Amino acid sequence: MKLVVIGLAPGGTLRMLELSIILPTCNRAALLEKALASLETGVRCSHEIIVVDGASDDRTQDILSHAARAMGERLCIIREERREGFVRAANKGFRVARGRYMTWLNDDARPVNGALDVAVQQVESAEPGVAFVAMFHRWHSMKNVAYETDHRGRTYRLCHVRGTLYANFPVGKRETYEKLGYFDERYFICAADPDLSLKAWNAGMRIVPAYGALIDHDEVLDDRRSGDSKFAEQDNQKLFDKWNLPEKNPRRNDFDPAHPCTLRGLRNASAIAA
Repeated sequence: MKLVVIGLAPGGTLRMLELSIILPTCNRAALLEKALASLETGVRCSHEIIVVDGASDDRTQDILSHAARAMGERLCIIREERREGFVRAANKGFRVARGRYMTWLNDDARPVNGALDVAVQQVESAEPGVAFVAMFHRWHSMKNVAYETDHRGRTYRLCHVRGTLYANFPVGKRETYEKLGYFDERYFICAADPDLSLKAWNAGMRIVPAYGALIDHDEVLDDRRSGDSKFAEQDNQKLFDKWNLPEKNPRRNDFDPAHPCTLRGLRNASAIAA
């Protein structure tokens, strides 16, 4: 499939970057505009923003053109000829990224001012064996909650998948993403983030909370997201099948903060390589 890359490509004039932020989007111009505005003013470390546009036919191109004038070399735009889903879009961004550290965002997510800088500082000083620091986000449900923290009257959470902590918005070293093979492209729209974390745990690495790194995530239920609901169900089933995850216990929360990984004993070579 042909891709159109606009902006500074690898090997350009910006060589030493701290952070690459991958932002897939499709037909969500208003949300994308808010996300880019939050990044333009809220990140102090050297960084690039890689927007992967899934063939949008709304105002997305106008938003990106305006952002390119304001951000210059900090913005790279990848345009798909047809939408291939969030997971493949994110991987396209990961593969051209130039930062020492990488993360990704949804187009309806906005880091609290300075959150990404806090996360970068924490992953820089993390103990050996830490794959990702997990940024807290506004989670719409009390289900699958592992940790909580409050900020200015709002509650931000981290989630677990059947007792194992995962990073919905992870910040990690480039080589960690590379070692784990980025996202598993058998998923289309979701489940790739818990899968990536499970691969990290299964490879003997750890996920740790990034206290002070907060993200406002709207989880907007619009036509685009509604249309993706069938893919979300399929993706979640693929996750459970791949990892042979147990059914949820309806009587209790399965997470134990003293033991944030319940899969440490599982050594599934095919899952690690995927």
